Amino acid sequence: MNVFITGASGFVGSHLVKALSADKAVKRIYALYRNEDQIAFLPKVNPVIGDLEKLPEIDLDVPIDLVIHLAGYFRNESKKLCEKVNLQGTKNTIAFCRNNGIKRILFYSTINVDLKTKGNYATTKLMAEEEVRKSGLEYMIVRPALIYEGRKGSLGKIIRYVEKLPFVPVFGDGNAKEQPIHIDEIVNLTVAMIKDFKPGTVLYAAGKEAMTFREMINIIARTMNKKAKILTIPAKPVHAVLRLFEKAGIHIGISSEQVAHMSEDLAADMNETLKLYPVELKSFEENIRRER
Repeated sequence: MNVFITGASGFVGSHLVKALSADKAVKRIYALYRNEDQIAFLPKVNPVIGDLEKLPEIDLDVPIDLVIHLAGYFRNESKKLCEKVNLQGTKNTIAFCRNNGIKRILFYSTINVDLKTKGNYATTKLMAEEEVRKSGLEYMIVRPALIYEGRKGSLGKIIRYVEKLPFVPVFGDGNAKEQPIHIDEIVNLTVAMIKDFKPGTVLYAAGKEAMTFREMINIIARTMNKKAKILTIPAKPVHAVLRLFEKAGIHIGISSEQVAHMSEDLAADMNETLKLYPVELKSFEENIRRER
């Protein structure tokens, strides 16, 4: 099997490239990198230097069985960048598939599309999902929850707050549900999907259990033999102010969608996913303790 991966240097992409490099079912991995410094020098990896904007112009002279479209933009609420990367980037990936005779695409969306108050990230991802559906390609859409590993990403920030601060700030009352999934689990799930592709399915990728932010923070504290204090911050006024800033092109390190994410339930029904792909999911506490 030959696969092509966008977002190969990202958090999920770098782990996935490593896993596929060691998998006997995969013959070649064509990984899209913006520059040579990002290349993973691993067996089977064939780097392709380029970006989503010029992706339709890339002509591969080898058959590709599947494109895994991981590339996305979420760091702030820039409408222009979200539209360019998440929406137009997906359109360009579809064009690349058509130009190279590739029939299958595995598209990474986000659980944030379920938010009641979507920001530009969730909105453009939902629009990109529709582009994939109507593309004429055989597709699978994956909606991952918060992905974590050690002290990386959003969860890593919470872990550092528990470690160093007398309290952990939380937008909302702390009772919104989250269902984070460890990077190893989502990589295993993705590899299973690649090997047993189910066209036309939309699946969630979330952890073993849903928990409130209060519960999640208390679990993290317990693994450190500490007690965590939570400082609740009203979500609605902060969200409204951030939306005004974002419309004015001002970004201060946290987006309105991140506030919505912390103050709305984002639990997932994993029954269908695990029925199709019975990968092992460990408890959040077990994963956190394993990495300490």
